[in-house]
Parts: sequence; C-alpha cells; structure tokens
Amino acid sequence: MKEKTKEGTVKKIKKRWGDRYDGRRVRRGDPTNVIIPFIMRDRNDSEVFFDADVDMSKIDAIIREKRKNGEDARALDYVMAVIVRTISQYPRMNRFVAGRRLYARDKIVVSMVIKRELNVNTPETAVKFEFEPTATVSDISRQIDVVINQTKQADDSNTMDKVMKVLNVLPRFLYMFVIWLFRVLDFFGHLPKIIYKASPFHTGVFVTNMGSIGADPIYHHIYNFGNTSIFIAMGHNRKQRVLDKEGKISERRVMKLRFVADERIADGYYLSVALKYFTGLFNHPEQLEVPPEKVYEDDQL
Repeated sequence: MKEKTKEGTVKKIKKRWGDRYDGRRVRRGDPTNVIIPFIMRDRNDSEVFFDADVDMSKIDAIIREKRKNGEDARALDYVMAVIVRTISQYPRMNRFVAGRRLYARDKIVVSMVIKRELNVNTPETAVKFEFEPTATVSDISRQIDVVINQTKQADDSNTMDKVMKVLNVLPRFLYMFVIWLFRVLDFFGHLPKIIYKASPFHTGVFVTNMGSIGADPIYHHIYNFGNTSIFIAMGHNRKQRVLDKEGKISERRVMKLRFVADERIADGYYLSVALKYFTGLFNHPEQLEVPPEKVYEDDQL
C-alpha cells in the first residue's frame, strides 16, 4: 500500500508483523471478525448469494456511440470498471480470509477464464488483471485488450498453464503432496510469489462472462483454494418490460448478474450498501469515464 507525502511523492507504508505480502491484517474491525473465521473455516461455509438485473440502456448507448467513432467498447469493460470503482469507494469489499485471519488486499485484482477460440475443443485458460483504483473505463479496456490478445496467441502460454503442465506429469501421490504443501504455505502466508502471481484463485474478484456465449449466469461457488472473496457471473442482455412511475409500460435492456460473496469480509450492512452502489453505477456510466474524486483506504487496519 502507498501514501502521498506532503511533497507529493509516493512512498510505501511499512507493513507490520502479521501482515502478508498480498495484504494487511485487519486489526481494528468488529470483534466478530476474529472469531467468525474459526467458526466458518472455509469459503463455502460462508457464501452468500445475490443477484441483480442491471439496466444496460445507457451503457449500450455509449458503446454504440464509441463504435461509431471507431473505438472498441464492450459490456465487459464497463462491468470491470464498475468493480474497480466500487472497490475504490468501498475498500472492505477487497478483503480476504487466510489462515483464519482477515486481511485487506493490497491491490485490486480481477481474474477471469477465457478461451483462445470459441469451440468445445479449445482449452480454457485463466488470466489476472491488476487495476489501479483510479482507472477509468478506457484504461481498463486497454488493459483487458493487451492481456487477452497476448493470451489468445496460439503459441502463448501463461505462467499458470506452464505450472499445470509441470504438475500434470507428476505421479498422483506427488501431485497430492504438492497441492497440500501449497495449501499449508498459503495458510501461513508463505506461498511462493511465482505461484501466487500465476494462480487465478488468488484474486479479489473472479468474473465469468457467460453472456459472451449467449447464456444465463449461474451462482458459482467461491474456491477454497486461494483467497477469492467474490465471484460474479455475467449474463447476456435481454429485453425487459417495466412499469414507470406514471404506470406506463416501457422497455429496457437488462443484464442479469449473479454474485457469490464471502460474508466474513464485512458485515451485512456494508455488503448491502456496497452492492447498491455497484448496481447504481450502471445507471451513471459517465462516472466511469473519469477517475474518482477520492479513493478510500480500508480504515480498520
């Protein structure tokens, strides 16, 4: 984590004993933050589910206008931008539980699975994006393009693919031992950084874009391996008829989003307020075109 000095330069804030290289321990939170990870020990013990139909009308209009001007734009860019902007304003959404303790993640990291080609025989590969909290939708779009284009190259394998190829040649008992060792090291915050950087499971938010294949979203479980705290599934856009304030029927284009979150990262009120802000941004996509006025840090470290 970083802070600005009076001279405007940026320096790193020193970490304290008990912090991890990927996060800082939450020390001033609610006392229940200490006991809950011992009661609900795994992420699938503490999953909460939420879905929302978000109005895509304004975003669709912006995307059409950008494409007319020769700019690349897609719904995924805006969903990612909404995720980043929400975390910049509600930083407790960027926490994770590891080793029975609660941590604030140092960076905004989002993972997703892509296919190099859309056919049943092409294997999936996972990619990770690291975004600045001040990123605009244009910044995010460019970053997504760079990572996805590199990954889709037929001769390109990311680090996770290479790690899996090595593991897959091991006999079963050695494979089991290596995974067990990874879990133990991760529990104490000592997982090798090369594995951490390669692992899509060590991320703040995992996104799956099921709308890209014309499918409805699912409630996807959070992985126990790693430290993902939120899983978001995107669906395809569809038409929906609604009653306006005057009782007239109008039509809009909506996308269904389904969330699975680790309830241990924040209390229910905070989660609900953050999710309300998240869904509200779809009605104000112009806010994503400029950096936020202020970025908030976790206030319970």
